[in-house]
Amino acid sequence: MDYVGIEIRNKIKELGRLWKSSENRLNVSIDVLNSWDKLISKWAQYESMPLIIRKGSCRGQEFTHSSGRKVIVSDNTFALWVYRNVIDGKTYDGLQTLKEMLDSNEIPMVYALTKEDKKKAKYTKILGKEALSDTEAKWKLCHIEPVGLNSRKNIEDMDINELIMYFKRYASPMNMFLLPKEIGGLGEIQEFIDEQRLTNLEAGSEI
Repeated sequence: MDYVGIEIRNKIKELGRLWKSSENRLNVSIDVLNSWDKLISKWAQYESMPLIIRKGSCRGQEFTHSSGRKVIVSDNTFALWVYRNVIDGKTYDGLQTLKEMLDSNEIPMVYALTKEDKKKAKYTKILGKEALSDTEAKWKLCHIEPVGLNSRKNIEDMDINELIMYFKRYASPMNMFLLPKEIGGLGEIQEFIDEQRLTNLEAGSEI
């Protein structure tokens, strides 16, 4: 039984359309979006680059998959860092610089770590000033396609192609949109999300 009802669902869709056309939405460059989307796709292909996934536990830790590929666990921090770069218009020509930044622990992977977490974590740079906020607004980063890794399998034993898929959905800014934090909960409702999906497909330059 649909306890929400079609009338309320249509109202939520309407809210999604209102936000899509709002002059308060944060627009970003389509060229920068495309650059990052291609970079993430290239990253996913190169086995020497670790995959980064979102998971509720083991944040900052690195695992070696049975295929030999490294897998890093983040929360939403890495995705936030990617989108912060998109907003700032910052791109990278290739993967070498990013690999060096990873190796030197320069890319944020976690919101915060307890002392106990730090004992196991390899990547300990916190989000800090990379958060999506400024003097005028605070934003919530939302994903269109789900990105949480809810499998009970050990990361080492999961299908590597499934992990690659999760990484691409998690890290590509084409799968992201922003909402003011005060209405961030709307970013969890499918009817609202679907309207933002249409925005990405239609315009690309607006998230």
